[in-house]
Amino acid sequence: MGPVTDAHKIEYSRNVQLAVQQKKSRFEQGFTYHGDWKGREMIFEELIGPTSAIIDGNRGGDTPNIDANIEPVGVVPRQIEWGKLIEKEDAIKALTDYQSPFVQNGAAAIVRGRDQIFANAIFANRLIGQDGATSQAWDSTNKVVAQTVGSADGNTDTGMNLRKVQRGKRLLRAQYVDLDMEDLWGVLNAQEMEELYNDLLTINTDTAKMAFVDHDLRLVHNVAGVNFVQFEGKADYDSTHYASAMWCKSGMHYGDFSPLHTSAEPNPAKKYRLHPYIENWFGASRSEDAKVIKLINKK
Repeated sequence: MGPVTDAHKIEYSRNVQLAVQQKKSRFEQGFTYHGDWKGREMIFEELIGPTSAIIDGNRGGDTPNIDANIEPVGVVPRQIEWGKLIEKEDAIKALTDYQSPFVQNGAAAIVRGRDQIFANAIFANRLIGQDGATSQAWDSTNKVVAQTVGSADGNTDTGMNLRKVQRGKRLLRAQYVDLDMEDLWGVLNAQEMEELYNDLLTINTDTAKMAFVDHDLRLVHNVAGVNFVQFEGKADYDSTHYASAMWCKSGMHYGDFSPLHTSAEPNPAKKYRLHPYIENWFGASRSEDAKVIKLINKK
């Protein structure tokens, strides 16, 4: 095995960068990207609350001066890292071969880590206040589609179905969300995805007929204007129910706090064998509770 040079390390970095770009994130298209995040914490948005106009004000009265509530929303970076010791393989080939597991496995792990952060952010506490020091839980009031929606009697627990998608959209409208101006997304696990697919097969409506589905894989990519992704890492509602989500893209945000970092240096603790390492500081957060809906489904 020849010596590993700086050129080999640079090529490894380029290979990893390219592989990460080519791996398909499940959530990236459904979140709003920010390219300017940095530091330990970032205030990325200031929400301006609604105000009301005065109707039939007093004749000769004062000119209105109506204040709006302003709520700063912040995010903190999360560390994603991966490493793998090169033991017997040709170190140069391991670094420079694009198909090498030290490139492909590392890149896939980083993308999976990002997807987990995406999924967790949907219902996680968000940081608010001028310094982002206040942690606020997602407000579930009038934002939950019950597990009984779509059942024959309206009282029996059921799995994922089109009625729940439609109810979720109704709840968003009730929160004064203008759906004509929003890009809607949802996440389901494998069982929920199959249940929604099967439900669409039994419904003879224009909505079901216009759904974008993959019949070979039994996947629903879009129905009723909602784009769906499949992900197994989301948290359950309880021991007998799944918790899925629908959200507006404008209400979910993400960004890199620093560029993807790679290194390939000898590890003194492992007989100086080469130890490739990948690190990414990444963040995702919800900006508005009103733009996220929880769907509860029977297991």
